[in-house]
Amino acid sequence: MFCNFPINFLTFLLTLLTLCSCDGLVKLEVTGNGCQVTEPIYNSTFNFESLQSDLGHVVNVGKDTINFNVCGMLTKSCNGTTGVGACFNTKDKQKVLGINHTLNLSNGRFHFEFSGEKCNKDANYTLSVVLQCDYTPVKDPFKVEKSSNGCAYTVMYRTKAACMPAASKALDSCSIPLNTFTTLNLYSLAMVNHIVDDRNGGTFLINICRPVLWDLDAMCPPGTGVCFVNRSESDLTKRFQNMGSIEKPTMEDGVPSVRMTSSELCPSNTTRNVSSIITFQCDKNARIEKIEFIGYQDCQYEFVWPTTAVCDTLEPCTAVDPKSGFKYDLRQLSKKPYNVTHDNHTYTFGVCSAPLAPCLESSGSCEIFPTETIGLGIVNDKLMINQTGGPYLKYTGGGMCKKNKEPWHTVIEFVCGEQKMEKGPKIIENTDCRLIIQFVTDAICQDKQISCQTTNGTFDSIIDLTPLIKYTDNYIANISTDIKGENAKSQYFINVCRPLVPQYGLSCPGGSAICQATIENGKPESEKSLGYPDVSLTMVNTASGSRAQLKYLRGSQCPADKDTQLSSQINFSCAPKVGRGNPILKAITHDCLYEFEWATNVICPTFKCEFSKKYCSIHNEQTDSDFEMSDLVKSNTKLSEMKFCELEKHQVIADYAQGSVKVFSSIKEKCGDMNIEVRLNCNGDERNSTTKDDTLCRLLVTYETPKICSMLGLEVPAASPSVTTPTSPEDPKDKTSGDDEEKTSGGMSRVGIVFIVLVVFGAIGGIGFALKDPERREKVLSLIRRKNTNVTYSRDFNDPYYSI
Repeated sequence: MFCNFPINFLTFLLTLLTLCSCDGLVKLEVTGNGCQVTEPIYNSTFNFESLQSDLGHVVNVGKDTINFNVCGMLTKSCNGTTGVGACFNTKDKQKVLGINHTLNLSNGRFHFEFSGEKCNKDANYTLSVVLQCDYTPVKDPFKVEKSSNGCAYTVMYRTKAACMPAASKALDSCSIPLNTFTTLNLYSLAMVNHIVDDRNGGTFLINICRPVLWDLDAMCPPGTGVCFVNRSESDLTKRFQNMGSIEKPTMEDGVPSVRMTSSELCPSNTTRNVSSIITFQCDKNARIEKIEFIGYQDCQYEFVWPTTAVCDTLEPCTAVDPKSGFKYDLRQLSKKPYNVTHDNHTYTFGVCSAPLAPCLESSGSCEIFPTETIGLGIVNDKLMINQTGGPYLKYTGGGMCKKNKEPWHTVIEFVCGEQKMEKGPKIIENTDCRLIIQFVTDAICQDKQISCQTTNGTFDSIIDLTPLIKYTDNYIANISTDIKGENAKSQYFINVCRPLVPQYGLSCPGGSAICQATIENGKPESEKSLGYPDVSLTMVNTASGSRAQLKYLRGSQCPADKDTQLSSQINFSCAPKVGRGNPILKAITHDCLYEFEWATNVICPTFKCEFSKKYCSIHNEQTDSDFEMSDLVKSNTKLSEMKFCELEKHQVIADYAQGSVKVFSSIKEKCGDMNIEVRLNCNGDERNSTTKDDTLCRLLVTYETPKICSMLGLEVPAASPSVTTPTSPEDPKDKTSGDDEEKTSGGMSRVGIVFIVLVVFGAIGGIGFALKDPERREKVLSLIRRKNTNVTYSRDFNDPYYSI
């Protein structure tokens, strides 16, 4: 059925605003003028001319490439055609993906659309370049997706140009200083928009230190840190509301927090502005670091953010890269002095420590002469980050420099030791009263871990597979019955977003994320890598709809095509009842590509359950399960006193990713409207805790219980092992007689132990004597060889991975 809603037009330059929706909500469609577009909500103009490149942009699609340009043409011809905007290149041919492009703004997302030559009888080649706001420059800003028919390509392009212009810039700092050298660094929390449910049909979009990133259904006012999205509001100028503008995080009453104040006046008190406060809580066990809406009172929205980011303060000689959140730790380099020589000058320095003799006790570096030493800066352990994200130390206040009559200072820059680079320190400059040392070391090389998060195109909600990452063992995939026969002897070991956990007997190439092994006599043999975790989680369109997908590439050589390497892909789908789920191998294409399906509730959105006052129970329709709370309420003094089951309103949320069911309510208390949350976590142990916060007027009761697991589709985790504490030797009932004291805990006397030691040494001496004679040595070794071993390591040395 077609929409019968009117189409309104707002025209500035060639900008077209189309308002049409079949769900009754206004949708924003704007066509730009050349390379700029003005959005009609705040009248801000976005200009993308800076994205034009004389060399064009190159994106890899497997072994093929896409060359494209925006706001300009490619300088090289494509398939004999000049002046094209996008070209698809394979080994032996080219295809024109587009000549000109149009710039569009669709519900907050900017995209350039190219249309090219014929792909097949039904479709032309097309390329969509989607721009996404990112305040942080990244090495590889492109991510490409291909349609199933190979005709349509989408390139996701992360760039600052897609962020709200100047009025909405990011803050310079996102850390909280605790003392001279120690800070809490929150940069890692500022990379994406965080989506928070208000439990009443609305949504908060939150970011810290950076404004909420402008994107699909995230068209928030400039400078907004907390943005409320009223999805039922048809007027776009009212749908996105500023509930707090970005501010630096601080310590408030000893608690890390950030308070953001809006320019909007409070409806109930026009003398005050609306504000939001986010309180950070250290939670080292948080499965997913998810912000939680606590409540609203006195014109202030209150949130709690459990995160590991505030657990670890920065120790001396450590620093955090603001772009990646990677923590540099150079304490291992501080244990000894280093000597460097240049142009007959000899220098000694320490890393975050004084090299001591022959330098002065306070010097971090010094120049050594035959009769004296000159201090080149006072030592400190404050590791800093330069503009490019590299760590460095700066020692100032050295001896007086004769040249400029200024104190000497030393700068030590640390460089990641790439392959074939000579490790260690080297003098770069020693002029103008300044000593610059570059120190090449592996200690600062960042782990290239892929992201286990992506965004769902519907509302840009975050899909996070982090809870599926294994740290102690690996998944073993099930095999579809369609292909079980030909894979009867195969096993597939899998991890999510990370390399396989090292496993005794599994000798797959190191760093692999999926390993295929043939099982012989119960042992894995002939292991092959099915790919490495090089590509971050992404959303793709499949025949079954939009799916989260992981691709592992660069595996072992494909047996069917020596020019191709084995690869694999895993498509994830939401299934509330199955819990974490397990991968299933569904197909093998051309003996080279292994396709897995993984149904899991980790990627399912939160679900609102029903609460029965009469029975004080919860019902989850999705998992068809019930949970009675009455006993838990009776066992907690606070809940029992306030008659929790009888309170007026209850809201229940099943959070599958967190493995938790949350029950919310409120009651009048001295501090105001107290927000109550009862959090039921799936755990093998039974325990509970109660936290009352009068400042936030909040009561949090946490129950760890195996009884809630079935409501979340989860298996009950193993209970923590009980620990028996040995009785102290001073306990009279554990006193032993003198004869017993002569025995070990195993009941063996000291004389027996001495006898065994002599026998062992005698045996070793005999074997050593036998091995001196070649003939006797061969007999001994043949006996050893005949002994069966538990594991057979069987690597395929024709695999390119092992080539040197």
